[in-house]
Amino acid sequence: MSFLHTYARYPLQIETGEGCRLRATDGRWYLDGIAGIAVMALGHGHPAVKTAVHAQVDALMHVSNLYSVGVQTELAALLSRTFGGGSVFFTNSGSEANETAIKLVRKYHSRRGDPRHEVVVLEHAFHGRTLMALSMTPKPRYQEGMGPMADGVVVCRAEDAAAAVGPRTAAVVVEPVQGEGGCRPVEVLPELRAACDAHGALLVYDEIQCGLGRTGSLHHDPEPDIRTLAKALGGGLPLGAVVAGPHLADTFQPGDHGSTFGGNPVACAAGLATLRTILDEGLVERCKVAGARLRAGLESTGVEVRGVGLMLAAVVGEAAPAVVTAMRERGVLVCPAGPDAIRFLPPYVISDAEIDELVTAFAGAWDEAGSS
Repeated sequence: MSFLHTYARYPLQIETGEGCRLRATDGRWYLDGIAGIAVMALGHGHPAVKTAVHAQVDALMHVSNLYSVGVQTELAALLSRTFGGGSVFFTNSGSEANETAIKLVRKYHSRRGDPRHEVVVLEHAFHGRTLMALSMTPKPRYQEGMGPMADGVVVCRAEDAAAAVGPRTAAVVVEPVQGEGGCRPVEVLPELRAACDAHGALLVYDEIQCGLGRTGSLHHDPEPDIRTLAKALGGGLPLGAVVAGPHLADTFQPGDHGSTFGGNPVACAAGLATLRTILDEGLVERCKVAGARLRAGLESTGVEVRGVGLMLAAVVGEAAPAVVTAMRERGVLVCPAGPDAIRFLPPYVISDAEIDELVTAFAGAWDEAGSS
């Protein structure tokens, strides 16, 4: 084998994509119900993204962050305007964005003369695979053999998290809607905001999977001090971002943090085209409307449905792997959400007819796999 054994790949080799469809090497087209795990917000081969990427490749593929690049500056400015005047740092991935956020949190408290490193996270959380991000991901099967984990991570049930915040808490890190944990909306965000304010801690929203409109909203209230973004941001290219509130703008100084490839011009060109399209074409509202149709269709089969907008999970218990396989055999690609559910993360541009096709495939697969 040429690869380390990190992926249990499905028996399918993809060679091209168009819109909400992927074609495998056997010539069969599949409806993409997971969009590269929440990455392809505009579907595959969107003309705005392709045009922007081709033009940027012709102009400049890479330059050190020692210099300014117009497309990077434009994207940072658009993110800042979209998210309350925040300051931006670009990364290559969501895990790196979360690592940056924790460094920013620690530096903030240190500069105030009150060093803290305790971080509160929730059960079912997933914050990434790098060591600090993994330490904040309380999943034993991911952590086994990787220890020791970083200390100072406090894991709580959502309903207990606000009470766990105290004078030594540096930050609460939370996905407003937990993705890998089963598309679970976190209902205690106001309580977490109040607890952080009371104890001088920072509130960090990991919006890597649930951000940029997928839930039918650009903003998960109340506003955090820091938000991390990735996945949909890059339009299919590796791009993440930290957006820190104006009160954190001067926390980092030159040399405190950096990235060789973070904010790469080609990735930023894809990101700028993607974000502009999401904002200009009303795709946030589309996620809300399309999500309601998808939820209604899934619920009509009698299963419990969790999630918001186009970030939904159908709870099917131990039948989840079999349902994924049966849907693939019916020409629809989905993936698990935790051990007991099927995750639906289609492109924002999915049509009503494609939503109905997705639901029909699920209904047939659930009837087959769930009754066996």
